[in-house]
Amino acid sequence: MSELDSIRDILDKHGKYTGFTTGVSMQPMIHQGKDNIIVVKCDGKLKKYDIPVYINADGKTIMHRIVEVHDDHYIIVGDNCLAREYVTDDMICGKLVGYYHNGKKYIDLETNKAYKLYSRIWVGLMPLRPMYMRLKHIVAKPFKAIFKK
Repeated sequence: MSELDSIRDILDKHGKYTGFTTGVSMQPMIHQGKDNIIVVKCDGKLKKYDIPVYINADGKTIMHRIVEVHDDHYIIVGDNCLAREYVTDDMICGKLVGYYHNGKKYIDLETNKAYKLYSRIWVGLMPLRPMYMRLKHIVAKPFKAIFKK
């Protein structure tokens, strides 16, 4: 397997992908460069709270959480994002089934009760997310100025 294989190619060939993520869209759950994800090729309709890996119109590979399921599409939002995305089944190449937190503790998304509670609370609090994001920015700004010096 070459380094240039896409996640979709790897899932098509092997049915499973493991690796690190880039970006901060799934924080606080998954951290860039620290958490090793396990993605499997998915069959059938996904459910609310599932985390699909999909290719957007720009060809970028993205992993965000399903917050609504419709007959012909899903509404998906990153845990650290506000924007809703509309994704169809043909865009999806796999589904996150677990990850190693800091390379040590394995979190199984299918069976871990703490994860299931987290995902339901995080989605339930979506209406408050803009306020949370703004507050986080206000609190972090002085610290960034201090540590920048």
